[in-house]
Amino acid sequence: MPNLCARLLALLLCCFSGFAFPSLVAAQSYEKLYSEYRGSLYQIRLIEKSSNSKAGLGSGFQISPDGLVATNYHVVAEAVANPDKYQLEYLSVDGARGKLALLDIDVVNDLALLRQDKPGPEYLQLAKDTPKKGETIVSLGNPLDLGMTLIPGTYNGIASGSFYDRIHFAGSINPGMSGGPAINTRGQVVGINVATAGNQVSFLVPVEKLVSLLKHFREEGNALDLQKVTHQQLLANQQRIIDSVLNADWQKRALGEARVVGEIVPAIQCWGNTQDDEDNPVKRIDKGCTGQDVIFLADDFNTGRVEYEFFWLEADDLLASRFYAEYEQQMGSFYPGNDAGEDNVTNFRCQQAFTSQERDGGAPATKPEGDREPVVARTSYCVRRYKDFPDLYDVFFLSLSVDQKNRALVSHFTLSGFTRESAAAFTEKFTSEIQWH
Repeated sequence: MPNLCARLLALLLCCFSGFAFPSLVAAQSYEKLYSEYRGSLYQIRLIEKSSNSKAGLGSGFQISPDGLVATNYHVVAEAVANPDKYQLEYLSVDGARGKLALLDIDVVNDLALLRQDKPGPEYLQLAKDTPKKGETIVSLGNPLDLGMTLIPGTYNGIASGSFYDRIHFAGSINPGMSGGPAINTRGQVVGINVATAGNQVSFLVPVEKLVSLLKHFREEGNALDLQKVTHQQLLANQQRIIDSVLNADWQKRALGEARVVGEIVPAIQCWGNTQDDEDNPVKRIDKGCTGQDVIFLADDFNTGRVEYEFFWLEADDLLASRFYAEYEQQMGSFYPGNDAGEDNVTNFRCQQAFTSQERDGGAPATKPEGDREPVVARTSYCVRRYKDFPDLYDVFFLSLSVDQKNRALVSHFTLSGFTRESAAAFTEKFTSEIQWH
């Protein structure tokens, strides 16, 4: 019996060791990664000059022996907009401090390139190979000003549903980690921390975008006009988006007695909802479509957005006057889909008109055929200009049908950061696709 017990105990110890050993190895390898590469990591500090105090912070990492440091654009954006008010500093994991000079930016991919006044002795290599789906990678950064932290997670490829390439990282990136590196097990940077959706769903900028920014800086030199760089990037980005949208096959979807635009490209996702309850005399069907991400320019200013939505309203048992009272109450206020402050944009200037909407088959509904009534809409086309980039605009379009007794269709779109030509081409295509049965 003692021999049998000894054999059983040995078997149990062997089994438990088998389960514990991978975790122990992983912990040791993560500890080694942090130990080997901690010297390349920095806290990036936005300092308000008058008070000499922190006004914001993020993470960054050194990528060259001459002190180049990478981070997110949104970490340093206030220093770009207000260089007289703010300056940038770094703090190493060992407590070394110094100043940072802002060299180049990529606002579309939320990246910035800086230089230390005193280069550190260690720097990270940028990966040349893309990780495989399911491969373990490690995010490094300074969450909530708690000190440098290591977060293991999983590489899941480029996330769908966006105009902007982002890696889906199954790990928890927290505030303060923005701009830190995500590395493979060989210590090479594969991405840059940028955002989180919570519940172990986070996003990284692919390292290829940083490689391109570094190349741009090396080619253009040290005296870049960052406003001019931003302007060029925004122009190129809106052209890329409008080309992909206009060249797509627009699929129409039924909405009540109308046909409206669905998901034009994979980067635009649509959602729907029906409000039909006893307390509401008007049935309403909603369909909203939007690109999931925007370009951050300042805390109160974002751009690069494409958004459109439709509302179908009907009520069989209401008088026209009551229907239109409910219609006006529900549809009384609309706003552009992006944020912009008065320092960033002019006031909207609007043009209003009455237009006819086509029925299936392409015949304009301008005259009744039998008992078929014409479909007339009141449209507003509103434009506000970007003060720093005068050839870029936010465009707000709203169309409300106005002459059907107990039926109504509302159409709206917002384009942010587009040229007049791009917006006009989108408007023509968008309005031509909306039809009534």
